[in-house]
Amino acid sequence: MYEYSSIPFEVAYHLITTSIQCVVIVLHNHPSLSKFSLEDVKFFLSNGTVKMMVVITNLGNISYLVKKENYNRKKAIEIFNDAVSTHNKGNNIHDYQKAVSHFLSICHEANIVYEDR
Repeated sequence: MYEYSSIPFEVAYHLITTSIQCVVIVLHNHPSLSKFSLEDVKFFLSNGTVKMMVVITNLGNISYLVKKENYNRKKAIEIFNDAVSTHNKGNNIHDYQKAVSHFLSICHEANIVYEDR
């Protein structure tokens, strides 16, 4: 098992972009203790080989996104763009969190499973 810090970014990027399926586990804290950030969701949608993304907060909350077999990338990007434009009234963390919450609340329409435990 590789630790993130033990492999160069280029190797990690190559593994993500060329694998058939991979799971990304994100272990980092957000200042507001939010689960997913806009950048997390953008990364998840932008990389077709990433089938699952898990975020563990510093309080131990576990959230994950999974692309189902019939995942609709076009619909997912449409939902993401709509969420961002709807909640982009200002450029602060609260607006970004609202955009993410909006996306997570309807991502099932693109056959993405969102769980928060």
